[in-house]
Amino acid sequence: MVRHSKNNTASGVFTYAERQMVDYGTKSKRLGSDSKRPFDSCYLCLNTARVPLVCPSGHISCKECVIQSILEQKKTIERAKQDYAEFQTQQASEQAEQQKNRDEAEVQRYIEREVGLSKTTTNYSESSDIVTSKRPLMIEFNDSSKRRAVESKDKEAVVTKEKPKLPSFWIPSLAPTAKSTVSDPSKLSVQCQASSPAHSLKLKHLVEVQFRTSSKGEKLCPSCDKPLLNSTKVSVLAKCGHAVCQRCVNNFVLTTQAGACVVCQKKVSGKTDVILIESEGTGFTGAGGRMVATRYDSALQA
Repeated sequence: MVRHSKNNTASGVFTYAERQMVDYGTKSKRLGSDSKRPFDSCYLCLNTARVPLVCPSGHISCKECVIQSILEQKKTIERAKQDYAEFQTQQASEQAEQQKNRDEAEVQRYIEREVGLSKTTTNYSESSDIVTSKRPLMIEFNDSSKRRAVESKDKEAVVTKEKPKLPSFWIPSLAPTAKSTVSDPSKLSVQCQASSPAHSLKLKHLVEVQFRTSSKGEKLCPSCDKPLLNSTKVSVLAKCGHAVCQRCVNNFVLTTQAGACVVCQKKVSGKTDVILIESEGTGFTGAGGRMVATRYDSALQA
């Protein structure tokens, strides 16, 4: 009797049903239409865009959401600049303190080299009677001895700096600590997070999108009256903001060098004035979006 695939426990490999039941290993699943964001939805709040704005890369967002995102990013950049200024001030003060300590150590070494005082005990016999006395004696060093002493001290300092002594490096008090660093925020700018990698975003470059809506709430092309879906390519004219399907743009707008909008007759200079709206496609095809979601986990090992 042939066993059912879900009850086939004598096989040396997992069946598809058994692999779906286990809770370890890498799993991948194809995303359906329910996991795809509609083309007219905001990429920030994932709802239908209210007062939709589109960036030059074709990402639609609500006006309120994108303005709030820009303001939050600007505040974050300002905080990063303040932290970097404080870090630079702290670094400058630490360097000044280290330079002061080095100067003081150099002065102390110079004094020790130039003065060279030490106390020794000597016995003097003036007569038959032995008289013991202690007198300070000036010891003079020649240039060679001074040079050798300075070189030996410098070598010891270099060796100590290159090879720090850590007899018990596992003790927290003796373990080396990493220096705190703050990255330079001068290259930071407001980014559009809808794409990977993110691109720069400015409020003056956003275009307000004007959709033609039917009585049932569907988005229609103003030229051919066909519904606009994730499976169709939708373009926005940057001069006026009207949303037109890509086929009508190619057939009626970009036919000549002096093209015009099919709704308001505003001039369109070329493809630079046409913004293609990014969509995640459908559950069957992908238009730049992810089609398969993968979860990585440790596999069963013998």
